[in-house]
Amino acid sequence: MSPEVYKLVHVAGILMVFMSLGGLALHAINGGTKDSNGGRRLTTMTYGIGLFLILLGGFGWLGAAGMMSAGMPGWTWAKLGIWMAVGALLALPTVKPELSRLVWIVAPLLGVLGAWIARAKPF
Repeated sequence: MSPEVYKLVHVAGILMVFMSLGGLALHAINGGTKDSNGGRRLTTMTYGIGLFLILLGGFGWLGAAGMMSAGMPGWTWAKLGIWMAVGALLALPTVKPELSRLVWIVAPLLGVLGAWIARAKPF
């Protein structure tokens, strides 16, 4: 497949992750609980599929663009760390609902940082 297809898969995964995270955080901010969240299963499935698509699209793009010939570039390690942090954010609104407002702020900041690292490739 072309690198552009992998980029689209990557972006689709990012959209799914942030949509799910925002929905779950907003539910908790509004006083919702794990038990009162009728869409929890859909949210967590979308989140998991999104994380998978991020990895599939990202590594597929690296391979298709020939960027993996000398091993993983340094900036990809930073991106993996960011996505691991974003992946862990899903638990916070359920386990610690009082941190949902923080998740609402931190998640987009991590997304912007990841986008900047992907564009600038600082290391």
